[in-house]
Amino acid sequence: MDDQELLTIALAAAREAGALARARLGTPGYVRWKGLRELVTGSVLEVQELLVDRLRTAFPQHAILAEERPEAPAPDAEALWLIDPIDGTLNFAQGIPHFAICLGFRYRDTYRLGVVYDPCRDELFHAVRDQGAFLNGQPIVVEQVREGAEAYQRAVIGTDWPADLERRKEALLITRLLNVEVLNVSVMGSPALGLCYVGAGRLHAYFHLDLQLWDVAAAAVIVEEAGGVLTNAVGGSWRYTDGGYLASNGVIHGWMLRGILPVLNMRQKRPPAAQASPLPPAGPELPGEE
Repeated sequence: MDDQELLTIALAAAREAGALARARLGTPGYVRWKGLRELVTGSVLEVQELLVDRLRTAFPQHAILAEERPEAPAPDAEALWLIDPIDGTLNFAQGIPHFAICLGFRYRDTYRLGVVYDPCRDELFHAVRDQGAFLNGQPIVVEQVREGAEAYQRAVIGTDWPADLERRKEALLITRLLNVEVLNVSVMGSPALGLCYVGAGRLHAYFHLDLQLWDVAAAAVIVEEAGGVLTNAVGGSWRYTDGGYLASNGVIHGWMLRGILPVLNMRQKRPPAAQASPLPPAGPELPGEE
């Protein structure tokens, strides 16, 4: 694999798709709901087809896994592109200028390349495995200015809400717990940008309980090449997950898990009737509440 050729094509495709997305911002065309909190728009499909066309033209032998395409490539495809045409679809559809174009590339079992482009800020994150991470051509690294408990107490954390109701309740509880221990927890609206912001030192950690591979494949390479740590939500390999992910600067990873694991462990103990309940069970007040 020629990494430079892959990167050149991916960067050009991301910029071209970003220009199209920026022109369509706030005018999404038709809207179709895929689920209770998941939508797809005509403009998103336009962006996706542009990306697929550019990659197919340049690399006709490569497989492509894209969020809004019904056909899936063979799981053991040797060379695979992973596309999220608009990461942050709700922001995009509402005219909120915070979303990203994501292109990841996996060769055999290695995620080799990631490109995440924020067209509204003209910020292009990229990384190639073992070559570092960059923002608009300048190297980026995670922020590790403190250690131990102080690093955790001063941490700025990002997250986003799962579409699934039960996981959303878990994310809300985790966020309430973290908010009394860290400096701030912000909802980002784009998981890929949340992960990249960890790599750029803007956030110290980011977590999400319900993502797909195309949401994280590109940003995973970027955050790891920037010196960050990326795991699943319980601290194992991020490649083996039920949809939960945690990225951090490494210093506060264990502290973050200490806040996440007790909530997720409740999932195993919850009886089936409670799992199906539309309302969270009553419980004791959390620290810091009145």
